[in-house]
Amino acid sequence: MVDLKAREDAAVASMAGRLARDLPVVVWFSSRDVKGDAFVAGAKGVPAYLLDKLGARNVITTDEEWPQVGWESIAAADPAVIVLVRMDRRLFPADDVAAKLDFLRTDPVARRLAAVRANRIVVMDVAATRPGLGTIAGIRELADNLKALGLAR
Repeated sequence: MVDLKAREDAAVASMAGRLARDLPVVVWFSSRDVKGDAFVAGAKGVPAYLLDKLGARNVITTDEEWPQVGWESIAAADPAVIVLVRMDRRLFPADDVAAKLDFLRTDPVARRLAAVRANRIVVMDVAATRPGLGTIAGIRELADNLKALGLAR
């Protein structure tokens, strides 16, 4: 347990002085239909914890863990970064990152998002979105991606 806490602290410390203060982010898990409402991270789940640890702001404020949200609502929040969850399952078409990317780049609403126009799209493994060892790796992965995008201040 101490090692996990130390790894988490190290990931946060790697952002020293560069926390992504109030950076608006949305985490897209999947969708029943790629063009339909998106299952995105709500305010109370593991992804919200990751964002909070790094100083970023989840644009989805509902307390649901994975609410379904329409793209018009996401567009109204205009996230600076979109995190796509990568998974092996194929229950829904949007379980595939390639399908998500194609949608983001071709949909008339989604392609106008600041994150899409600037190609600020991060892919994160599904393990980072669930409680467990993957959470710690997810904090480091997200921190590294935000720094690589030049978004950590």
